[in-house]
Amino acid sequence: MERDSCSRGWLAICGAVFALVANAQTPSFFTLSQIPVGSQPAALAIADTDRDGKPDLVVVNGGSSSLTLERGVGHGYFQHWADQSAGAGPRAVAVGDFNRDGKLDLAVANFASDNVSVLLGIGNGTFRDFGSLQVNSPSAIVAADFNRDGKTDLAVVDSVSNTVVIFLGFGNGTFLPFSSTPVGERPLSVVAADLNGDGIMDLAVANSLSGDVSVLLGFGNGTFQPARSISAGPNPTFLTIGDFNGDDKPDLAVINARPTSSLVFVFLGLGDGFFRPPLTFTAGDNSTFLVAGDFNLNGKTDLAVANTGSNTISIFTGLGSGLFRPEQTFTVGSAPAWIGVADLNGDGKPDLVVANSASNDVSVLINLTAASHHR
Repeated sequence: MERDSCSRGWLAICGAVFALVANAQTPSFFTLSQIPVGSQPAALAIADTDRDGKPDLVVVNGGSSSLTLERGVGHGYFQHWADQSAGAGPRAVAVGDFNRDGKLDLAVANFASDNVSVLLGIGNGTFRDFGSLQVNSPSAIVAADFNRDGKTDLAVVDSVSNTVVIFLGFGNGTFLPFSSTPVGERPLSVVAADLNGDGIMDLAVANSLSGDVSVLLGFGNGTFQPARSISAGPNPTFLTIGDFNGDDKPDLAVINARPTSSLVFVFLGLGDGFFRPPLTFTAGDNSTFLVAGDFNLNGKTDLAVANTGSNTISIFTGLGSGLFRPEQTFTVGSAPAWIGVADLNGDGKPDLVVANSASNDVSVLINLTAASHHR
């Protein structure tokens, strides 16, 4: 019997699924598989690392100091491809073409070994070690062109000195430490976007101990204005960017982890690098991660939140005003720590991959939501 068949024993299940997806305002996900990975997966990236047109997985395993490479074989399924060593205690990974050869490369932030591993892609889904960059306890990393020379650079969060360090890329896989900008206390997350509409990449950083977000506006040469601080709750652990009110200006969503009833702060952008006072709502238990996407296919940006304390993820569907409907929860593995978003099966819908840090696996969730007209 084919997997997508609704005959015989699948009839009741398929009927329930179709009833769920009939209302396009209600996103629905089906757990397709649980993929074993290394110890304590902390982050992941979804990218076509073998250039076959299908998304692959790069999973960062903090406990085993390794990467698990899973090759996409289509329809949302993956085949274990390789395991590669990383530095000690890796926390995050950035993807980009660092040597401009048309093959995707990796930069891995290794928290315990105080460095960033640069791994150049071979083009078959595996990577070769190309050296490392020294940073104190790097907790987050993002790749972008910060000096507008057409070459990919790196922004790395130094959680010891409470700075963001910019490494300018030479376009051959090597990098030069170029600037360091102070942010708040114990920064854990960084995102890059043009926050003030000047065509230059800016940064926003979530600082867990000082309870704020640092906004760094770029000069376009790899340096930044002094950080401007925005109060963002008691323990901001992660932030993401999306247009939550449909005005084509970047907004910020920040998760505050708490033992129960974690908080989400939504900052609507004014388009000049400044933000309105936050809209706030509650999430799940010890929620540590969130990501934006249009999960119910209505043209409005939603949020997916990883609830580490309750082994679930929550989907908050956006109203298009910066406000969100009450959460829908989906069970995943133990202690979900990261959510990746991509169309895994080629149907045009955003699917999810969740790194579960306590069960040492990733959950693949396929989006079953029915398409709808934008409203």
